[in-house]
Amino acid sequence: MDFLKELGYLAIASRMKRLTDGLLRGGSEAYRSLGLDFEPRWFTLFYRLYTEDSPLSIQEIADDLKVSHPAVIQTAQMLVKRGLVRSFQDNVDRRKRRLAITPKGKELAASLAPVWNCFLAAATELFDSAGVDMLDGIQRVEAELDKEEMGNRIIKKIKDMQAEAVEIIDFSPEYKDAFRKLNEEWLKKYFEVEEADARLLLHPEKEIIEGGRSVLFARLGDRIVGTAALLKLDDETYEIAKMAVTPKAQGKQVGRRLTEEAISRARDKGAKRIVLRTDNRLRAAVGLYRRLGFKAAPNEATASGRFGRSKFGFAMKLNLE
Repeated sequence: MDFLKELGYLAIASRMKRLTDGLLRGGSEAYRSLGLDFEPRWFTLFYRLYTEDSPLSIQEIADDLKVSHPAVIQTAQMLVKRGLVRSFQDNVDRRKRRLAITPKGKELAASLAPVWNCFLAAATELFDSAGVDMLDGIQRVEAELDKEEMGNRIIKKIKDMQAEAVEIIDFSPEYKDAFRKLNEEWLKKYFEVEEADARLLLHPEKEIIEGGRSVLFARLGDRIVGTAALLKLDDETYEIAKMAVTPKAQGKQVGRRLTEEAISRARDKGAKRIVLRTDNRLRAAVGLYRRLGFKAAPNEATASGRFGRSKFGFAMKLNLE
């Protein structure tokens, strides 16, 4: 049984590394059989310098090969140690180092050239026999990674998984205390609880619900971890207010789910726009709103503008039309 094969794409990086290691190992054996002191992992850097008439900077090589700066330095040190490459300071910028192939390196390259042709023929034969256009496949995958790197793709899937775990529910008297505690926790961390806040948090039914507005809650497992209010300002405009997520649940897509649900409900009610008020100190929140399409609208009127802290913040607006 081949355990990596059983894992499929979950182990794709390990499978590719194993394949790469096998190819490199074969190359090393070929060089040794000819008594040549050379390693396949040096090839791209060595060949790049061999085909260039003038010295290249470390950064230029890293850009050309699409590898890291330290990776170039590590390989260069091995080649310098063997006298195949020389390293020296740039004449203009003393902080930079340049690399150039040495006479010894050029002599070795001349001996290696026919061997490289054999490498090319063997690799072509291998992939032709396997019925795989490996270069085309690699180029296609690289093109997709240029659009979005793998780390971002994985993180997006993690965030979607977290978001699916968050349940959005409507106001119920049993959650009244949670509404107050969540908002007080948030206000005390960043601002202060004003008199208007206290009145609204103690009496959400009278101050919000009776006005035809909504209070949403986010539940994660058996805990209420976030809340938000959806206020109707006029027939075409709604406001998201009183958004609060407990610190232990931040980063778990609770705010995203609350905001998305509020947007969806406002759209269902025929709203043409949604507004909210935020603050630059709340960088995670501002980033979320921007990703969801909100744009800064400093002159937009909001119900939250009546609070004293509003002078430090700004309004944002999402057009739904």
